[in-house]
Amino acid sequence: MSEKIDVLIKNGNVIDPDDKKISKRTIAIRDGQIVDYNPGEVYTIKDEIDAEGYYVSPGWVDSHVHVFKDGTEPGFDADLNLIPMGITSAIDGGSSGVGNWPSFKRNVVDDCYLNLFYSVNVSTSGQITESYPENVDPRYFDEDGIRRIFKEDPIHARGLKLRYGAEVVEPFGTSVLDKTIELAEKLQCSITVHVTNAASPIENIVNKLRPGDIVCHIYQGKQNSILDENGKVNKAVFCARKRGVYFDSADARINHCYRVIYPAIEQGFYPDIISTDITKNGLFNNMLWGLPVVLSKWLNLGLSLIDVITACTFNPAKIHKLPWGIGTLKSGANGNVTIFSVENRPFHLKNRMEEEFDGKKMIMPQVTVINGNIRFKSLYFPF
Repeated sequence: MSEKIDVLIKNGNVIDPDDKKISKRTIAIRDGQIVDYNPGEVYTIKDEIDAEGYYVSPGWVDSHVHVFKDGTEPGFDADLNLIPMGITSAIDGGSSGVGNWPSFKRNVVDDCYLNLFYSVNVSTSGQITESYPENVDPRYFDEDGIRRIFKEDPIHARGLKLRYGAEVVEPFGTSVLDKTIELAEKLQCSITVHVTNAASPIENIVNKLRPGDIVCHIYQGKQNSILDENGKVNKAVFCARKRGVYFDSADARINHCYRVIYPAIEQGFYPDIISTDITKNGLFNNMLWGLPVVLSKWLNLGLSLIDVITACTFNPAKIHKLPWGIGTLKSGANGNVTIFSVENRPFHLKNRMEEEFDGKKMIMPQVTVINGNIRFKSLYFPF
């Protein structure tokens, strides 16, 4: 009796970000996992995909989204919107805190086709609205409640989230970051720190962070950016990277600035992770649209295709310690795969800082496979 294969993807240009190479080969998935494929053997194949002329990569990870639908104002339906974007895994960036985590876990995390993970907001209420900031007063950090979350859901809970913008921490002083680090030390977890409109100079922030911590919105253009008064990337930022601190673009509509991006790129400071920080209000508009457009922007900014795909697959999976072989196409990993094309397609973006960007090449998702199941296939893709 021949062995079965549930999904066979042949003839594609396969990107292996962990090996930094592109090669023509076949990807086979059985019982939700990637398996070795021997072309000399006979298989019973359920779904065969001819990816000739397309790229095949590990399933894309958007490592900064806000998807607490019906529980927060910015939240949106994760499956409905992200799966057609080629996304197989996502990390919610602190939408929920201890107070509303049970609802978030039950109604969102446990109810997704996506592999959905999350950071726990240090604010008990989480990020429930864009109308006013969450309360990050360290006096109300719920250490026992967060510890309980990590104990009950160690797979999906990926660390703490702190928005360290001046408008958020102003009532409580800049010691909020110190207190968050103290809390993370007790809980033995990482922190994702939002630095748009940072409450302190960037060197004061990154010098305190520990290996494994993540700085998001690293190309923000409000106060205390990564550039010094001479337009140079602050030396402390490069030193932090050497120590093992990671940097996420988390572009959003207002958390990136081309006046910062261009000189940073010229000086060799690229993002470790490319993500969107997408909310309901950012979906499908020309400030952000979603991950395919953000990836395309960085491709047009000069990153190689392998580097762009690495920054939304292997890197976020490694940095956030995601399970199940997410971020790779190695045998034994869960079958999370994105098939996409790169096309000559002009596009125009305009962010909330009134900066404009024109791109010429677009990364276009065509097929999304999540844990061995085809969850999306573009009508443009051959049947």
